[in-house]
Amino acid sequence: HGLKQFRNGWADGPAYITQCPIQSGRSYVYDFNVTDQRGTLWWHAHILWLRATVHGAIVVMPKRGVPYPFPQPDAELNIVL
Repeated sequence: HGLKQFRNGWADGPAYITQCPIQSGRSYVYDFNVTDQRGTLWWHAHILWLRATVHGAIVVMPKRGVPYPFPQPDAELNIVL
């Protein structure tokens, strides 16, 4: 949440509304643009029974030479609850 998905709104949303669920044994590549975005975000499944098991962090780092919008951290540790 929080990632601006420009020109590909069909790749995010409830199952059977914006896209069909990915079938068992199949794969799908989400191709999206993160221009001018940075930060730690999270993703999750939109099928009710998958929400508890299919989730994770997306970490978008600033481009090289572009400062952080806050003091640069010494280290990072992502915790998803």
